[in-house]
Formats: sequence, structure tokens, C-alpha cells
Amino acid sequence: MQQTSQTDLHTIARALEDNSRLTSLSGAAVLASGVMAFFAAGLTSQAGLADAASRINMGGDQLWIMVFLWSATLLLSIKLNLLGSLRRARQDGQPLAARLGKRLLFAMLPAMAVGGALTLGFAIQGRLDFILSIWMLCYGAALVAAGAHSISSVRMLGLFMLLGGAVSMIPGTGTDFLFFTSTFGAGHFLLGVWVGVRYGW
Repeated sequence: MQQTSQTDLHTIARALEDNSRLTSLSGAAVLASGVMAFFAAGLTSQAGLADAASRINMGGDQLWIMVFLWSATLLLSIKLNLLGSLRRARQDGQPLAARLGKRLLFAMLPAMAVGGALTLGFAIQGRLDFILSIWMLCYGAALVAAGAHSISSVRMLGLFMLLGGAVSMIPGTGTDFLFFTSTFGAGHFLLGVWVGVRYGW
């Protein structure tokens, strides 16, 4: 009898824990984010802006096209993943999906707002040499915060981005575009495959 009660309590506790996290991520949405990042990275490279030195003293249409390209990629990625997660959550019968989705979004907002403010400030000055590192740091912080309300793999990707952003901030390393493509592109792509195989598409 006592063992049965303990098992019931464990089951209830596990259910409460699962329902406090948005575990029903969409592997397809995460993978699509990686593909979009690779596409944006390709356009950045074709524009001759992969090197940090090429992004100093930018101006005119090229500067704002760069800002729009990556901002649109990031915002579209976030929206796609939130909608995909809510769809999967409803399919999996996970209750409180909408509330958990809002909690996830609000957890990410402070770091994303900082990234937006820094982007605007540096864009006005025409100094986008460190912008990729700043985006990695801000988005990485957002993912770490979101990881508290989702699966641990989200937090791991966030930590990878924080590491990439921190290393690429070191002058002379010239690794910002490499890390940026690796974290946003390959990171999302591999996470999407893992989520799709492990949890579903």
C-alpha cells in the first residue's frame, strides 16, 4: 500500500513537472530556423560582410539591409518555433500550452530587447563589426532563460551561443562569422534533428 502511494505521488510530481515546461518542441521548426540562418549567412558572405573589418563604418542601404536580414531571420525563427511548439503541445495533449508558450516568450524578451537596443545603437553609428558577437550573446542568454521552461537541449544551445559570442569578442580572433554560422545555423539544424527524432516533428 505504501509503495503504491509513493508511486502515485511520483507520477503526480512527474506530471506537474512536465506540465511546467513546454516539452513539445517542433523539430521541423527548429530545423527550419537553422536552414534560414544558413541562407542569411550565405547572403551575408556574398555581400562581402563576413569579415568584421568589412562591417566598420558601414552606411546607406547596405547597413540597413544587413540589419533587416538578420533581424527578420531571428524574429521569424522565434515566431516559427513558438507556433510549432504550441501546435505540438496541443497534439501531445500537454495542458497549459498557451500559458507555457507565453512564459517562454517573456523569459526571452529581456535579452532580446537588449539585443535590439544594441543593434539599433550600433547601426546608427555604422559600427557592426561586433554585431554578430552581440547577437550571439543576447540570443544565447535568451535561450538559457527559455531553457528553464523547456527541454535542457535549448539551454545547451544557449550556452554554446554564449561561448561563441564571448570568444568572438576577443579582438583579432576573426571567428565571429564562423561561430555565428555554427551556432545559429548548425546549432539549430542539429537541435532540430535531435528534437524531431527524440520528441517528434
